Amino acid sequence: MQQGMLSSVLLSGLLLIGMPLASATEMQPVVVQQWKQDEQIQTKVAELLQYAVEDEVDSLKFALQRLALPQQEVTRFLLLQKIEQQDVALTSKMAIFVESQQKLVPTYQVLEKGDGYEFVTPAFNYPAIASRLLKQWQQDQTTLDFGLMAERKELNLLTWLSGSEYQVQTREALLIRELDSLSPEAVQALTKQFTSQAVTSWLPSSQVMVRLAQVSEDPDIYKLLWLMKADHHSENELVRLANVGDKFALNQVMNATSNPSLKEQALLELTRVKPMSEEVKEFLVSRMSITDEAPLVARELAAQGYRGWLEELLSSNQQVKSNAISQVLSQ
Repeated sequence: MQQGMLSSVLLSGLLLIGMPLASATEMQPVVVQQWKQDEQIQTKVAELLQYAVEDEVDSLKFALQRLALPQQEVTRFLLLQKIEQQDVALTSKMAIFVESQQKLVPTYQVLEKGDGYEFVTPAFNYPAIASRLLKQWQQDQTTLDFGLMAERKELNLLTWLSGSEYQVQTREALLIRELDSLSPEAVQALTKQFTSQAVTSWLPSSQVMVRLAQVSEDPDIYKLLWLMKADHHSENELVRLANVGDKFALNQVMNATSNPSLKEQALLELTRVKPMSEEVKEFLVSRMSITDEAPLVARELAAQGYRGWLEELLSSNQQVKSNAISQVLSQ
């Protein structure tokens, strides 16, 4: 759209609401869209985006300030939108520039009307985009700091996971998300903060311990996890391990029976393993020699199609609780 034509449309809209151009703040939605699609604006945005990519912040600010309203406001909006859409990495200088855009108050507004309501929104809401960009940049910086500290073996989890509830939750989420991006050496350094002590005086949340166990595959971390109070995180990990089904994973499921709150679920998961390894069979046989556990294990094995094996155990194994097995087979 030609510049003269667009100015005429804008001026006509302003005259309709009886306000002079210099002090007008309201802009019709159709005009907003015309500005966003203007070819000259698009060309200017491409030029400024290149400044942003090259970290030429002074040139960017100078070029932006030379634009008159409303071109300047449209350009601010589209520039930040492009930076967000193209995931342009912000340098410290660019982050400061984006922060300055967040603090500006948009000049032009759109009046939204509906059934019984009306409200005003910015025609070009660049502060909202700036806010999202800054939040992402801060998250990226925190992630970078986490990775560097961990790789340098300088990350003390007791200290790092202390603070306000929000800070702890945020950092726990970061650790869970980024742990598998660390080197094996960095992960090992983190696990040693718990496994190298004779007595562990502090442990992070079960969610963190589950993730640390998954990534490190350290039996000692799993041992600590099974000593913790059971919750849905440790229960879900039992299910995952049983589904993995390799020797290491099934050993951890067997070890989880040491936790009274997880014992029943762990035994149930083991009876469902197919094909069943000799190690799991031997383990389940040993549990059927325990009075309190034999009925549960026998019942679940029968439900999983192992009645023949149970009948064989009755005649060949003196250790199992024959009464419990017989009762199950009679049903």
